[in-house]
Amino acid sequence: MKKIISQTWKFFLDVLFPPQCLNCRLPIADQSKLLCQNCFDEIQLNSSLYCPKCMARLPNGNFSCHNTDYLLAPASRFFPPLPALIHNFKYRGLIKINLMLSGILIAYLKHSGLDISSYSISFIPLHSSKQRERGFNQAETLAKTVSEYFSVPLHPVLKRAVNNKQQAKIKDFQKRAENISGCFQITDAKNVAGKNIVLVDDVSTSGATLAEASRMLKKYGAKRIIALVVAKA
Repeated sequence: MKKIISQTWKFFLDVLFPPQCLNCRLPIADQSKLLCQNCFDEIQLNSSLYCPKCMARLPNGNFSCHNTDYLLAPASRFFPPLPALIHNFKYRGLIKINLMLSGILIAYLKHSGLDISSYSISFIPLHSSKQRERGFNQAETLAKTVSEYFSVPLHPVLKRAVNNKQQAKIKDFQKRAENISGCFQITDAKNVAGKNIVLVDDVSTSGATLAEASRMLKKYGAKRIIALVVAKA
Protein backbone atom coordinates (compact mmCIF):
# COMPACT_ATOMS: atom_id res chain seq x y z
CA MET A 1 0.00 0.00 0.00
CA LYS A 2 2.82 2.40 0.92
CA LYS A 3 4.51 1.71 -2.41
CA ILE A 4 1.28 2.52 -4.29
CA ILE A 5 0.84 5.77 -2.35
CA SER A 6 4.48 6.70 -3.03
CA GLN A 7 4.15 6.01 -6.74
CA THR A 8 0.91 7.98 -6.93
CA TRP A 9 2.44 10.94 -5.10
CA LYS A 10 5.46 10.87 -7.44
CA PHE A 11 3.10 10.85 -10.44
CA PHE A 12 1.27 13.96 -9.22
CA LEU A 13 4.55 15.73 -8.44
CA ASP A 14 5.83 14.95 -11.92
CA VAL A 15 2.64 16.35 -13.43
CA LEU A 16 2.78 19.53 -11.34
CA PHE A 17 6.56 19.92 -11.47
CA PRO A 18 7.91 18.04 -14.51
CA PRO A 19 11.50 16.82 -14.02
CA GLN A 20 13.97 19.25 -15.59
CA CYS A 21 17.70 19.34 -16.15
CA LEU A 22 19.09 21.71 -13.52
CA ASN A 23 21.28 23.34 -16.13
CA CYS A 24 19.39 23.68 -19.42
CA ARG A 25 15.88 23.14 -18.01
CA LEU A 26 14.95 20.64 -20.70
CA PRO A 27 12.71 17.75 -19.58
CA ILE A 28 14.38 14.66 -18.16
CA ALA A 29 12.85 11.31 -17.24
CA ASP A 30 13.81 11.36 -13.57
CA GLN A 31 14.69 14.37 -11.40
CA SER A 32 17.13 12.24 -9.41
CA LYS A 33 19.38 12.29 -12.51
CA LEU A 34 19.76 16.07 -12.02
CA LEU A 35 21.10 16.67 -15.54
CA CYS A 36 20.19 15.66 -19.04
CA GLN A 37 22.76 13.49 -20.81
CA ASN A 38 23.98 16.36 -23.00
CA CYS A 39 24.72 18.59 -20.01
CA PHE A 40 26.31 15.75 -18.06
CA ASP A 41 28.62 15.06 -21.01
CA GLU A 42 29.84 18.67 -20.86
CA ILE A 43 31.64 18.01 -17.56
CA GLN A 44 35.34 17.60 -18.29
CA LEU A 45 37.85 16.43 -15.70
CA ASN A 46 41.28 17.93 -15.23
CA SER A 47 44.22 15.57 -14.89
CA SER A 48 46.84 17.37 -12.82
CA LEU A 49 47.56 19.83 -10.05
CA TYR A 50 47.95 23.54 -10.83
CA CYS A 51 49.87 26.53 -9.55
CA PRO A 52 47.26 28.67 -7.79
CA LYS A 53 48.94 31.90 -8.92
CA CYS A 54 49.36 31.37 -12.67
CA MET A 55 47.34 28.16 -13.22
CA ALA A 56 50.29 26.41 -14.88
CA ARG A 57 49.89 22.62 -14.91
CA LEU A 58 52.12 20.78 -12.45
CA PRO A 59 52.37 17.33 -14.03
CA ASN A 60 54.22 15.63 -11.18
CA GLY A 61 52.63 17.69 -8.43
CA ASN A 62 55.92 17.96 -6.56
CA PHE A 63 56.53 21.65 -7.05
CA SER A 64 54.91 24.95 -7.92
CA CYS A 65 56.36 27.51 -10.29
CA HIS A 66 55.51 30.19 -7.69
CA ASN A 67 56.11 30.26 -3.95
CA THR A 68 52.65 29.33 -2.63
CA ASP A 69 51.40 27.70 0.56
CA TYR A 70 49.29 25.19 -1.35
CA LEU A 71 48.83 23.44 -4.68
CA LEU A 72 45.46 23.75 -6.40
CA ALA A 73 43.55 20.59 -7.36
CA PRO A 74 40.51 21.71 -9.40
CA ALA A 75 38.47 18.76 -10.61
CA SER A 76 37.04 20.81 -13.48
CA ARG A 77 36.44 24.36 -14.74
CA PHE A 78 33.53 26.55 -13.68
CA PHE A 79 31.66 26.03 -16.93
CA PRO A 80 28.06 24.82 -17.38
CA PRO A 81 26.59 22.68 -15.94
CA LEU A 82 28.73 23.11 -12.80
CA PRO A 83 27.57 26.64 -11.87
CA ALA A 84 23.95 25.46 -11.83
CA LEU A 85 24.78 22.37 -9.78
CA ILE A 86 26.83 24.29 -7.23
CA HIS A 87 24.27 27.10 -6.91
CA ASN A 88 21.43 24.65 -6.28
CA PHE A 89 23.58 22.73 -3.82
CA LYS A 90 24.68 25.75 -1.78
CA TYR A 91 21.73 28.10 -1.89
CA ARG A 92 18.70 25.88 -2.50
CA GLY A 93 19.81 23.12 -0.17
CA LEU A 94 19.52 20.30 -2.70
CA ILE A 95 21.77 18.03 -0.66
CA LYS A 96 21.51 15.10 -3.06
CA ILE A 97 23.67 17.10 -5.50
CA ASN A 98 26.52 16.25 -3.12
CA LEU A 99 26.67 12.77 -4.65
CA MET A 100 27.35 14.17 -8.12
CA LEU A 101 29.80 16.88 -6.99
CA SER A 102 31.74 14.62 -4.64
CA GLY A 103 31.69 12.00 -7.39
CA ILE A 104 33.43 14.55 -9.63
CA LEU A 105 36.08 15.12 -6.95
CA ILE A 106 36.62 11.38 -6.52
CA ALA A 107 36.80 10.77 -10.27
CA TYR A 108 39.33 13.60 -10.63
CA LEU A 109 41.57 12.25 -7.88
CA LYS A 110 41.56 8.81 -9.48
CA HIS A 111 41.96 10.19 -13.02
CA SER A 112 44.93 12.37 -12.00
CA GLY A 113 46.59 9.53 -10.10
CA LEU A 114 46.90 11.70 -6.99
CA ASP A 115 47.52 9.46 -3.97
CA ILE A 116 46.04 11.02 -0.82
CA SER A 117 46.59 8.02 1.46
CA SER A 118 49.20 9.97 3.46
CA TYR A 119 46.88 12.98 3.85
CA SER A 120 44.06 13.93 6.15
CA ILE A 121 41.08 15.86 4.84
CA SER A 122 39.73 19.15 6.09
CA PHE A 123 37.51 21.85 4.62
CA ILE A 124 36.83 25.57 4.48
CA PRO A 125 34.45 26.32 7.37
CA LEU A 126 31.45 28.63 7.39
CA HIS A 127 30.85 31.08 10.20
CA SER A 128 28.49 29.49 12.74
CA SER A 129 25.72 32.02 12.02
CA LYS A 130 25.96 31.41 8.27
CA GLN A 131 25.93 27.66 8.76
CA ARG A 132 22.81 27.90 10.93
CA GLU A 133 21.15 30.00 8.24
CA ARG A 134 22.11 27.62 5.41
CA GLY A 135 21.62 24.45 7.46
CA PHE A 136 24.88 22.82 6.35
CA ASN A 137 28.36 23.55 5.06
CA GLN A 138 28.74 22.45 1.45
CA ALA A 139 32.52 22.08 1.76
CA GLU A 140 32.16 19.87 4.83
CA THR A 141 29.57 17.70 3.09
CA LEU A 142 31.88 17.17 0.10
CA ALA A 143 34.87 16.51 2.37
CA LYS A 144 33.01 13.85 4.34
CA THR A 145 32.09 11.92 1.20
CA VAL A 146 35.65 12.04 -0.17
CA SER A 147 37.04 11.04 3.22
CA GLU A 148 34.73 8.04 3.45
CA TYR A 149 35.43 6.91 -0.11
CA PHE A 150 39.22 6.92 0.25
CA SER A 151 39.20 5.87 3.93
CA VAL A 152 41.36 8.81 4.99
CA PRO A 153 40.69 10.73 8.22
CA LEU A 154 38.57 13.86 8.29
CA HIS A 155 39.75 16.57 10.70
CA PRO A 156 37.86 19.90 11.00
CA VAL A 157 40.97 21.89 11.95
CA LEU A 158 39.77 25.37 11.00
CA LYS A 159 37.19 27.72 12.47
CA ARG A 160 35.78 30.84 10.83
CA ALA A 161 36.15 33.40 13.59
CA VAL A 162 34.86 36.39 11.62
CA ASN A 163 31.50 36.58 9.86
CA ASN A 164 32.95 38.41 6.91
CA LYS A 165 31.11 39.62 3.82
CA GLN A 166 30.42 36.87 1.29
CA GLN A 167 33.41 36.59 -1.06
CA ALA A 168 31.21 36.00 -4.12
CA LYS A 169 29.80 39.52 -3.72
CA ILE A 170 33.26 41.10 -3.95
CA LYS A 171 34.73 41.43 -7.45
CA ASP A 172 38.07 43.12 -6.76
CA PHE A 173 40.92 40.68 -6.01
CA GLN A 174 42.64 42.90 -3.44
CA LYS A 175 39.38 43.58 -1.61
CA ARG A 176 38.68 39.83 -1.52
CA ALA A 177 42.06 39.27 0.14
CA GLU A 178 41.39 42.06 2.64
CA ASN A 179 37.90 40.73 3.39
CA ILE A 180 39.16 37.26 4.25
CA SER A 181 42.34 38.32 6.09
CA GLY A 182 42.47 37.06 9.69
CA CYS A 183 39.20 35.18 9.21
CA PHE A 184 40.38 31.70 10.28
CA GLN A 185 41.55 30.16 13.53
CA ILE A 186 43.08 26.74 14.17
CA THR A 187 40.93 24.50 16.38
CA ASP A 188 42.95 21.27 16.28
CA ALA A 189 46.69 22.06 16.20
CA LYS A 190 47.78 18.44 16.76
CA ASN A 191 46.21 17.44 13.45
CA VAL A 192 47.95 20.27 11.60
CA ALA A 193 51.61 20.24 12.67
CA GLY A 194 53.67 18.04 10.37
CA LYS A 195 50.60 16.82 8.48
CA ASN A 196 49.71 16.63 4.80
CA ILE A 197 46.24 18.11 4.36
CA VAL A 198 43.68 18.05 1.56
CA LEU A 199 41.64 21.23 2.02
CA VAL A 200 38.21 20.95 0.38
CA ASP A 201 35.98 23.71 -0.97
CA ASP A 202 33.41 23.94 -3.74
CA VAL A 203 34.89 26.65 -6.00
CA SER A 204 38.12 28.60 -6.25
CA THR A 205 37.63 32.05 -7.78
CA SER A 206 40.38 34.49 -6.80
CA GLY A 207 41.95 31.93 -4.48
CA ALA A 208 41.92 34.40 -1.57
CA THR A 209 39.98 32.11 0.78
CA LEU A 210 42.15 29.07 0.10
CA ALA A 211 45.30 31.19 0.40
CA GLU A 212 44.29 32.60 3.78
CA ALA A 213 43.26 29.21 5.14
CA SER A 214 46.50 27.65 3.86
CA ARG A 215 48.55 30.46 5.37
CA MET A 216 47.05 29.70 8.77
CA LEU A 217 47.64 25.96 8.37
CA LYS A 218 51.27 26.60 7.40
CA LYS A 219 51.68 28.91 10.38
CA TYR A 220 50.78 25.96 12.61
CA GLY A 221 53.19 23.62 10.86
CA ALA A 222 51.22 21.92 8.10
CA LYS A 223 53.61 20.08 5.79
CA ARG A 224 51.88 19.94 2.40
CA ILE A 225 48.51 21.36 1.45
CA ILE A 226 46.44 20.45 -1.58
CA ALA A 227 43.33 22.56 -2.12
CA LEU A 228 40.72 20.27 -3.68
CA VAL A 229 37.80 22.06 -5.35
CA VAL A 230 35.04 21.01 -7.72
CA ALA A 231 35.86 23.84 -10.11
CA LYS A 232 38.20 26.76 -10.78
CA ALA A 233 36.33 29.87 -11.86
